[in-house]
Amino acid sequence: MKEESSAKAIRTIGLMAVIIFFAKILGLLREVLIAGVYGQGYVSDILNTSTQIPLLFFDMTLGVAILSTFVPVFNQCLEKGGKQNAMHFANNFMSVTVLLAVVFSAIGIIFAEHIVRLMVPGYNPEKIAETAKLLRILFPSIIFTTAAYTSVGILQSFGEFNIPSIISVVSNLIMILYLLIFGNRFGVVGVIVSMVLAWASQLFVQIPYLTKFGYRYAPRFDFKDKNLVSAAKLAVPVLVSSWVQPLCVVINMAFGSSLGDGAVSGLNWANKIYIIMVGIFAYAVTNFIFPKLSRLNAGEDSHAFSRTTQTSVAWVVVIIAFVSAMFIALNRPIIQVVFERGAFTADDTSLTARALMFYSVGMIGYAICEILNKSFYAVQDGKTPMITSMMGVLVNFAAAFVFVKALDMGVGGLALASATGSVVMAIFLILAMNRQKPGTFGKGFAINLAKVIAAGVISALAAWCVFEMVDGIGPGTVWALAKLCIAGLPAFLLYIAVLVILKADEIKQIRRLTHEK
Repeated sequence: MKEESSAKAIRTIGLMAVIIFFAKILGLLREVLIAGVYGQGYVSDILNTSTQIPLLFFDMTLGVAILSTFVPVFNQCLEKGGKQNAMHFANNFMSVTVLLAVVFSAIGIIFAEHIVRLMVPGYNPEKIAETAKLLRILFPSIIFTTAAYTSVGILQSFGEFNIPSIISVVSNLIMILYLLIFGNRFGVVGVIVSMVLAWASQLFVQIPYLTKFGYRYAPRFDFKDKNLVSAAKLAVPVLVSSWVQPLCVVINMAFGSSLGDGAVSGLNWANKIYIIMVGIFAYAVTNFIFPKLSRLNAGEDSHAFSRTTQTSVAWVVVIIAFVSAMFIALNRPIIQVVFERGAFTADDTSLTARALMFYSVGMIGYAICEILNKSFYAVQDGKTPMITSMMGVLVNFAAAFVFVKALDMGVGGLALASATGSVVMAIFLILAMNRQKPGTFGKGFAINLAKVIAAGVISALAAWCVFEMVDGIGPGTVWALAKLCIAGLPAFLLYIAVLVILKADEIKQIRRLTHEK
């Protein structure tokens, strides 16, 4: 029974990873089309800034807090009060959070210009006004996103993970079809309107499946409901703890806005590729294990909780370490293959590639934070991630000041500052988890982590050396892709070989599973 359960879990996570991978690739294609139409300069800065601000606003006011507070309380209602009780809580939660989203949307529309001036102080008045105009169109999208996030929590709690993963596929397809059919025919306003429709689709796609699991929305505003109060108490520290990524983006936008046209866009596109690769694996694992960890905590199975957390972190690190190594070693050809076409020039490639290289230094740390934050939320501990996030933002800001203002590292310095914050937070969360669940990350985990990092460094050096040898073969995107494959394949084989030689735990697990089969 245990082997069957493990196999099912692997299949579920595997399918989720494939769906998320497809969604992220479509998201990347969307950005490639935008970059091809507008290049990396004045217009792309306006577009990127206006699209980032509502997402930042949502993340800092509702965002992560919705799933991170809703799922544990909803599962607790299911376990102890039954399905009807859980559905009452879901309706109450949905009503209250959507009402908050309406209020926040109205604030964003009214104070759009002031928000832009605060976020990107380096923009000139004309650039600020143009960005604010687009921002007013985009802000209502957070209402749909709020309802969509709560719907995701309901479906995941009932064991449905594929549909929540597909919603990004649908929204990205809408954007891609618009860009392919209309391009710049209706200007940036047309792109923004299509984006609002795309975000709204994430809610509507889920409605048939919510009905399938017996969920029917009915407005309910019971602010004294003990379950809502429980979620609200958890929400405050969760919200603060979720600010690290949005605030790091804000820091990058604020510093980057004074580095010239194209700097904000370059940072955004490098960060998109970085987040996409982390998201394919880390988000698939966290989305799957979060409801499970919540149930384990409700059932007071501490040993299984620790084992699930440690195994999830270890496997994500093994995967992300190689991806990080390739991004560091092959950053320029990666950006060239992905973006360099249309209005996106070789100079744009150099700027974005530099940002990608330094972002990638913190990729392992970012992935660990994604998993451990959810582990703390599962035990309804929002305080630890909150403190960690506050510390991470301070480290990011201080590092940005040093790298950009003192060392004049430009966009690379901003990316390295974000990476530094991620690594510091990951170390702190590991230590904190060990205090709360002793033995989760012991000496064996540290030794195995060192083996994985060593394998990553060796594979990065190999990829860089091979690419340098073949770099002069031919110009253009097609040749760049061929050279990436030539450099990446032997690096991957070497990475696996080093893990085998060093007897990494994950290799032992694969052998054990193969032997059992």
